[in-house]
Amino acid sequence: MGGWSSDSGSARDYDWSSSSRVTKKSAREYASEDKRAYSKQEDKGINAPVNKDIKTDSEMALILVVDVTGSMREWPKTIFQKIPTLYAEANASIQGYDPKELEKDKTKAKTLEDKLEMAVIAIGDTHHDQYPLQVVDFSKGGELVKGINKIFPEGGGGPFGKESYGLAAYYLDKHCKTPNASKGQKPILVFACDEDFYDSVSIHDAKKYTGDTISNAQNSDNIIKHLAKDFDLYILRPEPQGSNGVYEGAEKHWKEVVMPEKVMKMNSPNRLVDCIIGICGYASGNFEKAKGMLERRQTPEQVKEVLATLHPLLSKKDNATKAEK
Repeated sequence: MGGWSSDSGSARDYDWSSSSRVTKKSAREYASEDKRAYSKQEDKGINAPVNKDIKTDSEMALILVVDVTGSMREWPKTIFQKIPTLYAEANASIQGYDPKELEKDKTKAKTLEDKLEMAVIAIGDTHHDQYPLQVVDFSKGGELVKGINKIFPEGGGGPFGKESYGLAAYYLDKHCKTPNASKGQKPILVFACDEDFYDSVSIHDAKKYTGDTISNAQNSDNIIKHLAKDFDLYILRPEPQGSNGVYEGAEKHWKEVVMPEKVMKMNSPNRLVDCIIGICGYASGNFEKAKGMLERRQTPEQVKEVLATLHPLLSKKDNATKAEK
């Protein structure tokens, strides 16, 4: 992965060199070098955002919802460790920068603006977890890393093949403010989750975790469908090998409420961050630039894995282009 210093708090410090000294290091190695290694918080997390909104005035917004329950294993930690790389490359991809140009033109790289603002939500299970809704407000650079380091990935969850994803959707639908999004593009929203969601958000949960007083339980399908109108919504579903009917049922349910091509099954969860970068490129019409980011630091086989995951999206786009012609 490329390097990025949380001390300066800017993606301008990301090293765009394609030399092996940069691209062959792991995100863990870079995190260790600049003292921002993600470490699991054992005894504290982020309290529920009761009566709190999250807001960005940027025209470029990315919200990442990460399932931190036990079935996700080490994947949340892997995502959090790679946030600096994710931010730097997503920021450049959305703006349409070519990584080869950034490598060649050091001045251009140093003047690359941090236009993207990013929020992160760690979601669990309200029936079993102490911190089922942890929210890091829109931020960038060092502030983003500091916020993520406060997340407690409990590794809990329920035994029923469902988690409280509907609560995260409800919170974003009611409490996420992006007033300038219409000037750019819809905020990009990615759920990294492997299971299904509960049928509804209860009166109790809405009050306890968001501070909202509602008269009736809110149907999760309807919440997510409404959310998809205001956000460019994608679902990345890392599944274990030999997944069973529970996972198949979850995939079917997601595809009933979200456009099917935007629900993507992952056979290689290690490529989660790469897929999010690819999605950012796709959503902004700059997929080839995002692909260049991945090709710069990944093997051809790893890039192939990303393309396989994103195939539903890319094939839909290709078919639409052909139809226009």
